[in-house]
Amino acid sequence: MAHSSRKTKVFISSCREGKKEILGVDQLIKKLEREYFSRILIRNSTACCEENNLVIEMECPLGLHEMLFHMQQGAWGSYNPSLVCTGLPLLNIHMQEIRELNGTFIDVEELSIQLKDCTIVIKKIAPESVENQLDAILMVLAEHYVHITREMTMTPMEIFVPVYEEVKTEDSLIRLVGPKKVDDKGYYFYWGLYFEEEEEAMIYDLKNKVIIPGDLDLLDQ
Repeated sequence: MAHSSRKTKVFISSCREGKKEILGVDQLIKKLEREYFSRILIRNSTACCEENNLVIEMECPLGLHEMLFHMQQGAWGSYNPSLVCTGLPLLNIHMQEIRELNGTFIDVEELSIQLKDCTIVIKKIAPESVENQLDAILMVLAEHYVHITREMTMTPMEIFVPVYEEVKTEDSLIRLVGPKKVDDKGYYFYWGLYFEEEEEAMIYDLKNKVIIPGDLDLLDQ
């Protein structure tokens, strides 16, 4: 299936050279379209002091269950699942090429996968954390799919990876501290979930495989 990418210019700025267009973005888009069966948009981050970093949006015509199935079959995402174990997933390889081509450090600030029934948003928590952990995060999502979908009865509209804030239980307040943001392991403690049937956001505790009440205002941290 061919995808029509949305053309946009992406820039980097420096005190020495001013503002200039990032090289290699069109090639990166084509690679990601092929590997992730998605329409791709890449733009500059709007996060404070992170304007040189990238936001990658993948628009994929699959449902969450379909995407995870094809990923596990090796037909979606990284062609070689063993790269996850070596710490060299394809997105990391592509971003290394972008950095070498431009002669400066450019990172992925945020990556979203917009599926037919769910949007997955992965935020940067350390340098190169999104590109290094993308495939592993999706593998963990597949492992926890039954619990996240409440025994496959509800697919969350949105999944935020990760969250670090406080959530309330019936009789206590739990602080989701986990490791500090400089540790990539921070992706694997708590995720934010938003269900169409629920007015409030929920938190998924990966260690205990349970969904607990959360605060939607805290998911943008």
